[in-house]
Amino acid sequence: MAIRFIVDSMCDTNSEVLNRYEFDILPFPVTLDNKTYFDGIDITPEMVVDFVNNNIQLFPKTAQIQPLDITNTIEKHLKNGDDVIYLVLSSKLSGTFQTATLLAKDLAEKYPDRKVAIVDALSATTGSALILYQGLKLNKLKRPYEEIVETMTFLARHAQIFFLVGDIKWLAQGGRISRNAAMVGDMLKIVPLLYFKDGEILVYEKVRGQKKALKRLLAIVEEKMGENRNQIIGFIQSTAPDLQEKAKKHFEKEMGIKNFLLPEKAGSTLTVHIGTNCLGIMFFDELPDNYVNVIP
Repeated sequence: MAIRFIVDSMCDTNSEVLNRYEFDILPFPVTLDNKTYFDGIDITPEMVVDFVNNNIQLFPKTAQIQPLDITNTIEKHLKNGDDVIYLVLSSKLSGTFQTATLLAKDLAEKYPDRKVAIVDALSATTGSALILYQGLKLNKLKRPYEEIVETMTFLARHAQIFFLVGDIKWLAQGGRISRNAAMVGDMLKIVPLLYFKDGEILVYEKVRGQKKALKRLLAIVEEKMGENRNQIIGFIQSTAPDLQEKAKKHFEKEMGIKNFLLPEKAGSTLTVHIGTNCLGIMFFDELPDNYVNVIP
């Protein structure tokens, strides 16, 4: 008997973690015009960007993970005699959490000797990956199932995610802000800073100029992190590796942070929502006693 972990494709990790740990990744569907692809399988972030650049009136669409994929993935582990922890994209961004909860209830009745936990990440991308990573580490340390679920749930409630948006016009095309607001914002070089609040993406501040926006973003992270500096900071970048490197060096020099989780790039589903030239920073504002500050 083992503990098996499942996440979705909005959980952005990196090749080191993928090569070292075993877990399932369920893909979100992404539709371009009338053709549906599956994140991480047959679509790339570059395809999303090219589609948006070449289709003024159309915008990519994302949908819930297919229920049959959820059922089949969970059940294959239960059949094998293993317990399951499924970390799902924030319930405020997708109905997948509610769907998975209902499906897991049915499967728990079918396999009463096994355990199934559906954990609402209340976050996304590397924020989810940081939560998953702690679960994977605790499992390596042979900690009990209940402790792992409790820790991941605790971390989900204390995950902080802040984004610097590179292309305000992308937010307008995706319907997050009005086109008029985007046009004015573009003229004034406004850079929105987004954040997750209770699992929902909201505008935190608007800053003029990318340089000032990055400086403000770093200050916000320092403020929200407080004294909890003995942790792994997560990043995600969409065509903005230089911004990510500047931020990483800042945290190393100014805050003494040593460990970072750096995905190679944003996934296709995330790219639909944040666009290009974006930088996201993820961390926890409170840490559990069993937190493991080790990478990878």
